[in-house]
Amino acid sequence: MKKILFSLFAVGMLATQACNNEATVDPAQTEAMVNEQAAAKIKEAEAEATAACEQRMANELQHMTDSMVHDAQMAAATTGR
Repeated sequence: MKKILFSLFAVGMLATQACNNEATVDPAQTEAMVNEQAAAKIKEAEAEATAACEQRMANELQHMTDSMVHDAQMAAATTGR
């Protein structure tokens, strides 16, 4: 039983020692990684917004021109042209 407890204690100490020897993260490297990920997200959001805007413009422009043509046709029919 003592050997098992000693073995567990030794494994725990080795694990603790391994955790204490972790390399520190460079703040500049972390900031660069965050900036890179943020830039990718921003670029993706801009692309989605541009696509949605272009789609909306196409739909609204089509509706507006159809309405203008219809109004012109109705005005011409009313005036007898």
